[in-house]
Parts: sequence; C-alpha cells; structure tokens
Amino acid sequence: MIQSNIMKNQSTTQEKLLQATFEEVYQNGYHGTGLSAILKKANVNKGSMYHLYKSKKELMLDVIEKIIKYNISEKYDTLLTIEKNIIDELLLIIKDTSKFNFIQGCPLNNLIQELSPSDKEFKIALESVYLHFEDIIRIALDKAILLNEIKQCDTKELSMFIVALIEGALITAKKSQNKQNYLIVINQLELQLKNLQLFS
Repeated sequence: MIQSNIMKNQSTTQEKLLQATFEEVYQNGYHGTGLSAILKKANVNKGSMYHLYKSKKELMLDVIEKIIKYNISEKYDTLLTIEKNIIDELLLIIKDTSKFNFIQGCPLNNLIQELSPSDKEFKIALESVYLHFEDIIRIALDKAILLNEIKQCDTKELSMFIVALIEGALITAKKSQNKQNYLIVINQLELQLKNLQLFS
C-alpha cells in the first residue's frame, strides 16, 4: 500500500509538471520559460522535479511525447476506426475548430519553428509527432482506396499535403488571429479531396 501511494504521488507530480510545462511553453516559448515558472505553476519543488527529470529539456521532451502527440491522437485517431465515408469524416474532423487556438497557434507548429533548427533531439522528437500525424491521415486514405471511395493516389504524398495544409492554415489564422482564414484554406482543401471521391 505504501509503495502504491508513492507511485500515485509520483504520477500526480509528473502530471502536474507536464501540464505546467506545456502551458508555460505554449504561452511563452521554450526559451522564454524558466524552470522556476514551471515549478511555481505546478506547485512542485525542485527536488521532486529532479527525481523525475534531469533537466528542463528532458521534461520538455516528455511533454512532446505525452501531451503534444497525445493531442494529435485525441483529435484524429477516430479516423482509424471509421469504416465508411472516410473523406467526409476527415473533413468533419478538420473543420472542427473547437480545440484550436487561433491566437497562440498550433503547439506542434510553434515548437517546430522554435526548436527544430537548433536542437537535434527536439527535431527528432517533433518530427516523430509530425510523422505520426501524417501516418494517421495516410492510413485513413489507404482505407478509403480499399473501400473504393477515392481514386488511386500516392497516399503518403497526399497525407503530407493534407497535414502541411492544415498546419499552414493554422499559421494563416494565427497571423491575423481570425478563425475564418483557417476555414478559407480548409475549404480549398475540401475541393481537392472531393475531386478524389468516387461516386457509385
């Protein structure tokens, strides 16, 4: 029982640190966020943090895996369970703006721009999340071809195009802080995807 409580407390501390780091970095950027601000927000002391992570960087790498990647999966993984009307369902998900922040922008996109050019470990971690995003879309497109819902195409290249357009649309909205700019770009994506659909 004592061991179980220790593990539970460690998990709670870790969750607090991960969430606090995500929120602080999302607001201020990685380089603009001090460890003291993270610890204060998480209400965790430095000793407890160092028991779990050797550094702010190691903590941030875990945020990328456990929060950034999870958020992508939470929004798009339903595509992997859909059995028909794949393109229509994909468009519904992409058009759902309820979890987007058009002022702060996309957390993944922000981090790629800030960290990928200057740090190899961050580049690898962030690219892994980006490729995971592309893979979800590719698998859905492959299923759409098998179901004879869309024309034969290079689904790897198309998934790259779709993700790039989503991320580009988010930047377009962020620069003006206007959701409508995101939707304008996505409407153009919809026209492209509708052209691939086969109708029986």
